[in-house]
Order: sequence, then C-alpha cells, then structure tokens
Amino acid sequence: MDKFLDDLFAKRGSVREGALSSIVDGLNVNYRSQFAGKNFATLLYRCLNSFKKGSCKEIVLASRALGLLSITVGCGDNAHELYKESLPLISQALKSRTESLLLSVIDCLAIATFVGANDFVETEASMQIIWHFINLKPGDNVVVSKQSASVLSAAISAWSLLLTTVDGWNLNHNYWRGAIPYFLDLLEVDDQSVCMAAGEAIALICEMGFLEKFAELQEIVSNHAKRVSRRNSLQTAATKTVNGWSNFSQNVLEALEDGRFREASLKIGKHSLQLHSLSQLLQVNFIKRFLGRGFVPHMLENEFLHDVFNFTPRKQESGAELYSSEREEAVVHLFVPETRQRDDEDDWGRAHRPQRSAFRKAKTQLLNKQRMLKGEELRPHHD
Repeated sequence: MDKFLDDLFAKRGSVREGALSSIVDGLNVNYRSQFAGKNFATLLYRCLNSFKKGSCKEIVLASRALGLLSITVGCGDNAHELYKESLPLISQALKSRTESLLLSVIDCLAIATFVGANDFVETEASMQIIWHFINLKPGDNVVVSKQSASVLSAAISAWSLLLTTVDGWNLNHNYWRGAIPYFLDLLEVDDQSVCMAAGEAIALICEMGFLEKFAELQEIVSNHAKRVSRRNSLQTAATKTVNGWSNFSQNVLEALEDGRFREASLKIGKHSLQLHSLSQLLQVNFIKRFLGRGFVPHMLENEFLHDVFNFTPRKQESGAELYSSEREEAVVHLFVPETRQRDDEDDWGRAHRPQRSAFRKAKTQLLNKQRMLKGEELRPHHD
C-alpha cells in the first residue's frame, strides 16, 4: 500500500488513478485502521488534490477513497477534518453533469457527514447541500437539467441517512412542509428506485413522530401509503430477498401508515445484527450498499460501526455505561466499551489512534433506541 501512496504524487493522471483504485480496493475489502491512521493526512490531501486537478474518473475514485477513509478512521478529529476540508469541493463537484461522478460524490458527502459531522449545524449544512442539489431551479447559476433516476434516488437516500442522525425538531418547520409534499409527489413516479427512496424518506419522517404536529399531512401520508401498498409494481420490486432480508417494503409501508416498524435481522458472518427501527434499517442498508463486498469485514472489525449499531461480534468486555436522556421520563443506558488494543497494532498506532467522539456515537445510538422504543409503543400487543 505504501507504493500506492507515493504514486498519488505522480504528475500523470493515469498513475494517480491506478494508485487510487488500488487504495480503494485495499480500504474496502479489509479494515485497515492502522494504515488509515498513519497515512491519514497524505490520503486526505492527495484525494482533495484529485478533486481540484483530476479527471472525472480520478474524482470518482478520490471521492470513494474519502468515504472509505472516513468509515475506517471513525468518529474523531480526523473524520471531522475530512468532513470540513472536503465539503466545499464536494459542493463544487455536484455541479457536474456526469452521472458516475455525481453518484460517487453524493455517497462521499453522506458518509463523510455521517461519520465526521460534530453537531446538528454541520449535519444540516450537508442536508441543505443535498436538498439544493435535488431541487435545482433556474437562476441557481448552473445549467438546470433533469437528474437521472439513479442520481435522484441516491441523493434522497443520502438525505435520509443524515436525517437518521438528527433530532427532527431542530429543523425549521417550513423545511418539513417543503420536503414532505415533494416526496409524496415522487411516490407517483414510474421509476421504482425513486419511488422507494421517497417512501423511505417519508416513512422515516413518520417514525420520528414529526407528522403528529401536522394532522393534515399525516392523513395525506397515510392515504398515500395505502395506495402504494396496492401498487403491485412497487410491492414486487421492494420485497426482493437480499442476503436473508425480505419484506423490506412492509417495514416502510407500516411506518408510513402508523409509525410502526417490523423488527428485522441481518446475518453477518456467524453473527446476527438486530434492527429495531427504520432508522437503523436505512443506516445499515446505505452502508451495506456503499461497502459492497467489504461490508462483512468492516462490520466484524470496525469499532465505529460496532458503536453505531450496538453490534458486538466478539465477547463483550467490561466498560462504562453512559446514561443519556433527552426526556425526563425516559433514560437510555448506552454501553461504551473500553479501548481495545489490536494484536497487530504497534506503539505508534496506539499513540496516534484518532480520538473518538463518544458523545456523537452515543447520540446516534440514543436516537436509534428512542425510535425503537417508539415503535414498540405503537406495536399492537396480543394476550
């Protein structure tokens, strides 16, 4: 991998592209935390240089490398630096009209923010960038053209991923009033990927309980959900079994109608990941798609993903409990494991391991747990 780092400084674009491709494969297939930590600055700033000077292909590879780098280093100062430094260049890249570049950059923005944003303000900034991209209008100093279905569905999924990490009540009410009708209209389009992405976004908004304050919107959403459930084309496309998953659309439709979520599980190696809320399902689905064949290795080794999903493939070690509450009547106990030393990690790696943001990880877990508890409250109980 060190040779590929040297090649990132090459003058020839083709050499840099080859190096980025190899680095992407290395970071994707294996969890290389030590390599990412040691070479973080080089990887970050050479990828940013590719954004500025590289070809379309080089930007695609660089944006994917940045997303993988962020997931690998996990929450902390490094991930936050990556988020802050890449945001302006990502915003500029979204003006491209090349589909492959847009798809890669959208994923990069979503992952970099999901991991590296420190607070609501930073997350909202990325959500607004995505929302502006989705809703380009004449006068925005860009050539307005209709986005392809794949780009539009990717952008909506990225927006939804970031929504899972925030308290929706912090968002301006006018923001919601604009988003919900837009997504409702997309439920009527012919493309199944766009329809499902819009349905997931609305279902997530329902799960968060935001529509409870807007009775007229809640009724509209519920009626849409009932109509969608009768559309065989959507139902057939959405209930495909993928790696043991099935009936995905039923989870979405139930959340659309009344906020309930049907619990799901995902097999990861010899372990099973339990998903208790739609937020968790959308998070893991996005990350699974982004990592592809690297999903299982990262889920088994990546401590950041362990923290996000409260997933412990190895024996639970002793640690401290973090008590977090956003309401006086509900206290959630979150487990924060002690720092573990990897067998193959040397003294340099231990000394320079990026600091992890316990607060942000805990808040993500808290939001997931609160939505799980809300789903349990709404789920009917049988004697």
